[in-house]
Amino acid sequence: MIFYLLPWSKKKSRMDIVKEDLLEVWKDRRGNRFDFLNGVRLPLIKEFGVSTSPLAPVWRRYKGKFWEDLSFWALPSRVQQDIEDRALSLSPLMGLVGVGDLLPYENLSWKDRYKGKTLRSLWKEILKPYTQKMFDSSVVFNFLSSEEREVITLPENARVVSFEYVRKGKRVINSLPHRAYTLRYIVEMKVDTNTLSKINFLDYKVSKVKEEGNAIKVVMESEGKYI
Repeated sequence: MIFYLLPWSKKKSRMDIVKEDLLEVWKDRRGNRFDFLNGVRLPLIKEFGVSTSPLAPVWRRYKGKFWEDLSFWALPSRVQQDIEDRALSLSPLMGLVGVGDLLPYENLSWKDRYKGKTLRSLWKEILKPYTQKMFDSSVVFNFLSSEEREVITLPENARVVSFEYVRKGKRVINSLPHRAYTLRYIVEMKVDTNTLSKINFLDYKVSKVKEEGNAIKVVMESEGKYI
């Protein structure tokens, strides 16, 4: 099984698509891939006074550079469906979410605290047994930022692919747009661990594929003509 782990976005869009209440949507078992987490989500919603209506899917609610450059709404339907089927993201309020899951607007961060714990440590503890089972023997393309990587515990037998971007000989620090372009290429061209060297976008090309155990790091370099 192949998964894509996509970054959370602190910046949120106020654009709302679904006018229904989140709790009613959950009753109909819609827009919620991980309903077993609702027992944790509901107290958080109450504690932080989050309004449960209106709603938008993750791909529309998240507004950071990754999501803006991914432009999910403009992708071919096949690519959209593959991302919805395989991609997961994170939320300080909801824990683990699918790209099509419905979210209310909120401005929580991983550093906010609930019952003496940060939301980051709370969700790490809760999600650990589930993610270890879900990602067992899978290939995981990890596009998470360092902060979110602390939330997800991956099993030792998962093959984890991560990316490093080098522009004009210097490592790119803010690589969110680069990760979005990389994901788009991987999904559109059906890249797997055997064809990683094919990845390219703008003037970025793969310069190295380094493997150490089950960890694979793909280094992509450019002359900096575009981003």
